[in-house]
Amino acid sequence: MSAPVIRRALPGERGEVVATVTAAFAEDPAWAFLMGEEYQRLAPEFVGALFDLRAPGGNVWVSEDLATAAMWESPSDDDDDDDDEQRTKKAWARYVSLAGEEAHERLVAYKTALAAVCPADRYWYLGVLATHPARQGEGLATAVLTPVLGEADRLGIACCLETSTVVNRRFYERRGFLESTEVVIPAGPPTWWLRRAPPEPLA
Repeated sequence: MSAPVIRRALPGERGEVVATVTAAFAEDPAWAFLMGEEYQRLAPEFVGALFDLRAPGGNVWVSEDLATAAMWESPSDDDDDDDDEQRTKKAWARYVSLAGEEAHERLVAYKTALAAVCPADRYWYLGVLATHPARQGEGLATAVLTPVLGEADRLGIACCLETSTVVNRRFYERRGFLESTEVVIPAGPPTWWLRRAPPEPLA
């Protein structure tokens, strides 16, 4: 089997990427916490906001058939500009208006818990890694991680993420995310912040 073709997502592929991620996270405990009983209504809106924030910077990577997607945030000082701030406010204001106050409060609690464990140094943040359930087990998730992990290693920058399942935690550990910190989310699921350290510089 040939290696999957991995590339940056195009703006016009928003709908297909949203569908893949929504299907992939349907059983995820963290997403269930965030969206409560309204997963089918809110998940596409949530994923769409993430896509709108990350795709313009080239930080959404996909397989050629869009069966897998990785959504990253680049190191914070690369994205610190007025346009990015306004885009962020607009995307989340729309989501909050659709989600309602209770879902908004859960999102705030979740983000606050993550902020408490985020490192101060620069890092790539993997907000979403998703493979459509019908295509899991084909190596797509590993392949779609490769471009940014390689770039992070080249530049000596850590990569971080959070997960709320043991299975996913083991997956990431096998890919170098070995530093783990518990994230305490009030009324939320057990969650871990994982960090993949950059390689040691050559002597």
